[in-house]
Amino acid sequence: MLSVRGASGLMKDVFKVILPNHPMPTRIVCGPFRGARIVMNPRSSIRKIFGFYEHELNGWLERVLRRCNRVLDVGANDGYFTFGCAAAFRRLRKVGEIIAFEPEQRHIDKLRESVKKQPIGATQITLLQTLVGSEIRSGTTTLDAVRWRSGDPESRTHTLVKIDVEGAELEVLSGALSWLNSDNYFVIEVHEERFLDKIISLFASRNLRLLKLDQRPLPLLGREMRAEQNWWLVSDLAE
Repeated sequence: MLSVRGASGLMKDVFKVILPNHPMPTRIVCGPFRGARIVMNPRSSIRKIFGFYEHELNGWLERVLRRCNRVLDVGANDGYFTFGCAAAFRRLRKVGEIIAFEPEQRHIDKLRESVKKQPIGATQITLLQTLVGSEIRSGTTTLDAVRWRSGDPESRTHTLVKIDVEGAELEVLSGALSWLNSDNYFVIEVHEERFLDKIISLFASRNLRLLKLDQRPLPLLGREMRAEQNWWLVSDLAE
């Protein structure tokens, strides 16, 4: 009889044989981002396809995506969050706008391919190849400098702000003070424990409360291949 770990390994091996091993338009079938179409490697994106990637955020995202119609994705990487939010807006029959920030050319190239695969007339997506930090300089912008292309260009409400910048969280937030209000929602991936209290305190100074979400292994699948020093801070939806 197979152990839980053995069954998990067998499942992964089966999917590795079945799924293609090259970038291609791939549909997300489960989770809050279901329906998204993203150019990525299916064999290395099994958790994303089935909605298990960063599953700790799923319930929170389902609730927040009903409350907002705009997204700032800082550190877009392969676009899982960007195009996932766009799919959620379509499902909710919302006309939304998303701005994705990504400095690396290899990711920008894939993001541009994914934009071409989105339904016509769907959520407006803008890709910006730039770092995001505390001040505007060559190769870097700030969230405070954001201007929307539709509606009020300076609106600072009903926006989901996702920050995943591998240790530069405080720099990004220093240039995003205009967004720190109760009408916006934040999900911040924190890569160093010493930043947790600092970020929580920054939000508390604006009378905003963040909750800490820890990594949790899934039955059969186990935990994701990510550093143990990794958490999420999310806006408290009870406020």
